[in-house]
Amino acid sequence: MENWVYNEYKHCGIDYSDLKQAQIYDQQHQKFRNYEKEVADFLQNLALDNTEDLTLIDLACGTGATSIYASKHFKKIYAVDVSEVMIEQAIEKAEEKNITNIEFINSGFLSYEHQEEQVDIVLTKSALHHLPDFWKQIALLKMNQMLKIGGVLYLFDVIFHFDPLEYCSKINQFISTYETAAGEQLKAEVETHIRDEFSTFSWIIEGMLIRAGFKVEKNSLLQDGFIMEYFCKKVKDVNFENYNTSAKNSN
Repeated sequence: MENWVYNEYKHCGIDYSDLKQAQIYDQQHQKFRNYEKEVADFLQNLALDNTEDLTLIDLACGTGATSIYASKHFKKIYAVDVSEVMIEQAIEKAEEKNITNIEFINSGFLSYEHQEEQVDIVLTKSALHHLPDFWKQIALLKMNQMLKIGGVLYLFDVIFHFDPLEYCSKINQFISTYETAAGEQLKAEVETHIRDEFSTFSWIIEGMLIRAGFKVEKNSLLQDGFIMEYFCKKVKDVNFENYNTSAKNSN
């Protein structure tokens, strides 16, 4: 492993490797998210009749909520996350529901090496912002390699679409929205997100997607005005030359 490779196991912002943070994650996010509806809307937008024959990678799966709701619709899901404690929680939840078609993997955007056949869909939600923009681009290139030609990349995250000159009012609006929905603790988390994490502008992420071999088929600005979702098609293969990030970074 090269010394210059970004250490994605050293969390920026909220530390989800911390057991207490992982334990309250679902409770906090359920105040403003409906995971079951998110999966239903995702499937509706895919407009595919044969999802039960398809494979999916859920990159940065967290405590597994999306994978668990999606498991009844897909043949196989690979659920990947850098937080060992969150993966452990996800495994427990899946075992309680007797779900057997999810493989849970403790790895990250940069360190995960998909060893199986290319999949039909790569999904990543509320997590790509943990990487600086340079490493977002590398992560998207790696996602390309995981997908079949014509496969779908679904990206759901905080993406800034406003004019940078409006940043102060827009960010205060963003923070206020989540404070109203879930209280002071989530307000503090959103402030941490803005200060310490790496959400980017829409025109930047869209350029990265194109350079990673994807065509943006559809994008939507969701209800709070800050979450965006992208449905992208892989239109060409990309290849790394002598680049391997399979080993974990040292903490």
